[in-house]
Amino acid sequence: MEECLKAKTAYWDKRMSTVYQKAIKTIKPKQREQLRAAQLLWAQYRDANCLYCGLVEGIIARIEAGRCMRSMTEARAKELDGSSDKK
Repeated sequence: MEECLKAKTAYWDKRMSTVYQKAIKTIKPKQREQLRAAQLLWAQYRDANCLYCGLVEGIIARIEAGRCMRSMTEARAKELDGSSDKK
């Protein structure tokens, strides 16, 4: 199960990266720095939030942390994909 979550997370991480790069290239210059800053802060939040999920007691903790990473990364990829259409 953990390997499946890792594979899905890797897929969404690559997708998010691709969409982010597209957005950076197509948005107005004034927006670029703000998007960069937002993306860095988002990644810090995701990592801290998912670490928190992984600190619960029991065997399920790593799976919960993996689910957290996958779902947050998927949501961000979709969010960026939607915003890249709105120049």
